[in-house]
Amino acid sequence: MLKEQKNKLTFYLNRMRERGYAAHRVLEGTHLDEETVTHGDFKASADQYRMVLSNMIKLTRRPYLGLELGNEVKVSDLGVLGYAALSSATLAQARTVIHRYHRLNEHLVVPQDYVSGDSWTCEVKESFPLGSLYMNAVEEFVSRAVTLSSSLTNKPFKPLRIQFSFPEPEHSDKYRKYFDCPISFNQPCDVIHFDRQRLQDPIALADEDVFSVCDQLCQQLIRQKDDTDAIAERIRYILLNMPGKFLSMEDMAARLSLGPRTLARRLREENTSYQELVNDTRKELAIQYLSHTSLTPKEIAYLVGFTNVSNFRRAFKTWTGKKVSEYRSR
Repeated sequence: MLKEQKNKLTFYLNRMRERGYAAHRVLEGTHLDEETVTHGDFKASADQYRMVLSNMIKLTRRPYLGLELGNEVKVSDLGVLGYAALSSATLAQARTVIHRYHRLNEHLVVPQDYVSGDSWTCEVKESFPLGSLYMNAVEEFVSRAVTLSSSLTNKPFKPLRIQFSFPEPEHSDKYRKYFDCPISFNQPCDVIHFDRQRLQDPIALADEDVFSVCDQLCQQLIRQKDDTDAIAERIRYILLNMPGKFLSMEDMAARLSLGPRTLARRLREENTSYQELVNDTRKELAIQYLSHTSLTPKEIAYLVGFTNVSNFRRAFKTWTGKKVSEYRSR
């Protein structure tokens, strides 16, 4: 079996160890130990990620820790996917390969980027409700994107401008060091704007033969995940990483390169159905948003795929036996 890159919690443990903090302190309250986390098949839950992020900030007393961690990432932290990017011909090819095999990476936030006109735009949304930790996760992602792009091209890389949805933090002066571009706060969404021309920047260690080998290894790792992951788990992963969007069964089947009948049959073999998965995912997300954010029921309704808050309230009562107001007031 091929080995995937180390998971994100392993990255955190290594970075915190360099700061003098033992693994058990970083993992306090998660019911995890270092041996479990570093196992190749380990996947952390949303609650475990939230606890680790909270622990790291409390231990270091650095609310801008995300900026530092993103700046410390290395291409090798992405495993074989990182080497595929490192051997790409241009930043555009590296971007393409990272997107193609995104399932080989764990994300606290989900990047959705677009190229149009002179702009290369990347919008960031949370993979799961992070509450007050969201700012830290976004800061880490943006810092990481800038750091990796600079490492790949071996020259400074900075955004054209950045829009953050959160209020300006007390440590906003640190942004000048890490981003050196115009920044605005309290915006409708979190968006990074890059110069589209930078996509043509050559990768410093480009090697067509090495890229071909790494690309094949990434394909093999994806196939192994497809063979070992239940189809229901693959669907949950897709649904959780598309905030506010819930694909129809036909669209999901197409995304998985399956026919709708084949998808329905395989889900029956796993004793579930597509609608059950959608409902379970909506329920899980709704509970997390109610527990870890101050979003209004209307905002939560949109994020879990309802256009009408009344329909969301009725569905939530069906799922949990409680009203939305009763659950939040616990």
